[in-house]
Amino acid sequence: MKKIDFFKGKAKEIFVGTFLAGIVFTGNVFATTTELKLDNTIEFDNWNNLSNEEKKEVVMPRAYDVDIPDSILSKYEFSSKPRIINQLLGNAINPLHEVGKVTDSRFNLAEELNLRVEHQQNTTECWAFSLLKSVETNKALKSGNKDIEDFSERHMDYATARNFTDGINENGFYRDVGNGGLLVVGLAYLTNGQGAVLEEDMPFKNEEKRISLSEINKKVDTIVDDYSYFPSINKEYEWDSKGNTISVKYKKSDGSEYTETELNAVRNMIKEHLVKNGAIASMTGGGYLDFYNNSNPFKATAYNCNITTKIRDHAITIVGWDDNYSRENFGDGKKPSTDGAYIVLNTYGETAFDGGYMYISYEDYFIEEEIYGICSTSDVDYDKIYQYDYYGSIQKLGLDTQSTGSIGTVYERDKNIKETLTSVGVTLSNYSNIEIYINPNNSSLASRNLIKVGESSDVLSPGFHRIDITPVELTGNSFAIVVKQTSESGGFYFQIETNIANTAYALVDSENKSYISLTDNTWTNISNLNITGVDMSKADVCIKAYTITDQIETPEDEPTEEPKPDDTTPEDEPTEEPKPDDTMPEDEPTEEPKPDDTTEQEIELSTNYILKDKYIMNIEFNTTKETFLNDIKVNTGKNVINSDGTSVKDDEIIKTGMKLRLADGRLYTLIVKGDINMDGLVSLIDLSKLLLHYNGVKGFELEGDALKGADMNIDGDINLVDLSQMLVLYNSI
Repeated sequence: MKKIDFFKGKAKEIFVGTFLAGIVFTGNVFATTTELKLDNTIEFDNWNNLSNEEKKEVVMPRAYDVDIPDSILSKYEFSSKPRIINQLLGNAINPLHEVGKVTDSRFNLAEELNLRVEHQQNTTECWAFSLLKSVETNKALKSGNKDIEDFSERHMDYATARNFTDGINENGFYRDVGNGGLLVVGLAYLTNGQGAVLEEDMPFKNEEKRISLSEINKKVDTIVDDYSYFPSINKEYEWDSKGNTISVKYKKSDGSEYTETELNAVRNMIKEHLVKNGAIASMTGGGYLDFYNNSNPFKATAYNCNITTKIRDHAITIVGWDDNYSRENFGDGKKPSTDGAYIVLNTYGETAFDGGYMYISYEDYFIEEEIYGICSTSDVDYDKIYQYDYYGSIQKLGLDTQSTGSIGTVYERDKNIKETLTSVGVTLSNYSNIEIYINPNNSSLASRNLIKVGESSDVLSPGFHRIDITPVELTGNSFAIVVKQTSESGGFYFQIETNIANTAYALVDSENKSYISLTDNTWTNISNLNITGVDMSKADVCIKAYTITDQIETPEDEPTEEPKPDDTTPEDEPTEEPKPDDTMPEDEPTEEPKPDDTTEQEIELSTNYILKDKYIMNIEFNTTKETFLNDIKVNTGKNVINSDGTSVKDDEIIKTGMKLRLADGRLYTLIVKGDINMDGLVSLIDLSKLLLHYNGVKGFELEGDALKGADMNIDGDINLVDLSQMLVLYNSI
């Protein structure tokens, strides 16, 4: 296990970018920074208008929400499956990750994994239990294990707290143990290098007294590489004389109403995450006795709050759903208008509720308001994290007039350390494609000094994503990172860490090294922006840099002071770092640089693989990465990565949708013949999916890489020939 080194320095500003409004490039007039605005939810604005005393009694709501473009929603407009296909999929081997499960009327992770029912006792650590259950179930599903690991809720609680018996935790938030916590605080803990820590290293105790700082110095076992946050579903109710719900209006964060199709699509997104990625963290109003279906809440089996003036106060874990759970099971006077509920794991032991579980109605006021899911985790595989967003993203900033823009940051480093940048983390506001550029030599953000080292292979969801890049050795006293975003929804927005008084984020300050560009070559330091409702002097963009290091021995007679940024700088010239782009010649091309100016080397395929455009097709099922790379001849470095940018292990099998990444930046999507569900195998599931697509069953249309996996004869069309070849292949296994 490699040692983690946090980087959260308070260095002076290296340079101040200036913005030239109304500059015209290639005939397009770009927006100006004066158009930038905060995109707060109505709930956050209402909370922010409370007095400081009132805020102490109300959990801070999420400040931002998700805009879902039609291109994303349309993928989740599933229809019901024909009964025979439902049975076929239900009897298939390992159908856990399939759309067939998502469209089932009922699903419960507790029937797929060996979940633990835990007890928070007298602590306020429900938020930690909820998030760590998401981590534990995600790891189990990804590894194929039914048993789940056990991580320490106590460590999450204490490591993010500030005050200890022997001093201040400089890595803590502005919070104390015993006062509960926000889910977003836990997400920051899981992505900034603090955790997760194994339960055995800091076991649960039924108390939250202050302890010494040394007691939280534990080895991190697992980090979160990817998490998503889901769109909020807010509710307005109409009641009968008893208080039962007659009807519900479902509202987006901007106050507009969901259509029935949109509502079902968002819920299908939640269901798909439960099936593919594990449990979901959410909150509800657990302290309101009137909404349980038993006067003794610990004997209740169902809960539904349908009053909009209540305050959420308890984190829970969504582990499944039951579309047919009867509205009659809920308490008289608090019945929902329709059937259907989420299956929820609570944290009060197996003797409470229904063996520790309960049903919360889809119509519950809180259950769909703020929910998060862990998408991937990994071991600690880096030596150092550079980050200015240590406390995590908390607000959303941007504009609606263009879909593409860039954020950038500059980090100082020790030149006497041999250091290689291996991955970059970014938190996204919108569904976006991204490109990652690095200047390994100095602080310049000018496009001529940047090299492209990575990109998303598909549209990334709102949330945090750690992307593996082509490794780059850092050579200067500083280095720069640029993330170019192209939004699916039309507006360019980005996440910031910022100071919010009287909250866990009251300690946030800025290093003044965060930048934004609304063009290809003009940068503005965000601390110079004037945005109503936020102190931009205490704000940073959310970009992390992960490196591996190797100490370089410095000769005894070599000066120990840092060299000047430029050896040609006259003695009387200021030593500050260069500005990002003030010297950009007017006639210099504005397009992004190519990864490598050298001629691309041809790829030689030593088997029956077929290279078509940017796809390598006709790969046999059950082919390992090691075997595949041995069959690929190219005069440059090569690796196989997952769709999220993480590296594939040598003994792992190639799956449709994985990428061959060459050291010069080229990417090729891999297509396994007949692998439609992207697990690297050919099974009854794949055959069923092809049959459904061929018969035109609505909701089961294949697209993208899955469609190419179904194209057995690689002629660009799906027809009876493909179906016949799939049957022959399946019968031969």
